[in-house]
Amino acid sequence: QGRLLTGAMIGLAIAGGAYVSTTDEATFCGWLFKSTELVNPLFALLDAEFAHRLAVSAAAHGFVPREKRPDPPVLGIEVWGRNFTNPIGLAAGFDKNAEAVEGLLGLGFGFVEVGSVTPQPQEGNPKPRIFRLKEHGAVVNRCGFNSEGIVVVAKRLGAQHGKRKMEETSSSSDVKQGGKAGPGILGVNLGKNKTSEDAGADYVQGVHSLSQYADYLVINVSSPNTPGLRQLQGRKQLKELVKKVQDARDEMQWAEDGPPPLLVKVAPDLSKQDLEDIAA
Repeated sequence: QGRLLTGAMIGLAIAGGAYVSTTDEATFCGWLFKSTELVNPLFALLDAEFAHRLAVSAAAHGFVPREKRPDPPVLGIEVWGRNFTNPIGLAAGFDKNAEAVEGLLGLGFGFVEVGSVTPQPQEGNPKPRIFRLKEHGAVVNRCGFNSEGIVVVAKRLGAQHGKRKMEETSSSSDVKQGGKAGPGILGVNLGKNKTSEDAGADYVQGVHSLSQYADYLVINVSSPNTPGLRQLQGRKQLKELVKKVQDARDEMQWAEDGPPPLLVKVAPDLSKQDLEDIAA
């Protein structure tokens, strides 16, 4: 019986290997993504924030499927002079500290936005602060800009940027695959520290330290979990803030592709008058 079981296992392994070797890449890739549905229910049994951390760690260490099928050309779009292979991206708030950019872009996102990154490390709000709304298939977070800080994030993005440049140099092809993070576009979302009295200085520090690694930059003034942050959305305050950040970005030296575009993230519940003031 032992020999039969061993033989059966070896036979299955050989058959599986033969199947994988003869299956086209698109079919195998689709099978891998489909198989993750078997694991997803297990995450629901875990604490919401622990499940989030586990997912980021899995992406950081390559324990997630990798999308090898190219995006259909019809999905491509050019925005701000940047070419997105598809318009589906991962918003800031998932990979706050730029731990898993390569793995997340590898899932097939057209772009990944890291952050919000604050100048100094901060813990954010007390736990629990991430809550599942099962009936809506949604999650609410009240993290409050928990961040490892600019120095740590700059080190990670710098290492990734260096690896990308080495790959470009060693490659025989001169075709640029995507943005500064490789295939896919990388956005960097900037925030302010909770105790900071000079919001402008916090955002300027973020520009000086992180903009060289970003395909686009975001000034985040939308979080309801940071005291006084949304006050920066007022017409006068926002004008002064954007001017400071623009000046900091434009004073830096840039290659021929120029500085990264600058976006402003505002709250979703603004009045019509607020929106008109911000747009103006």
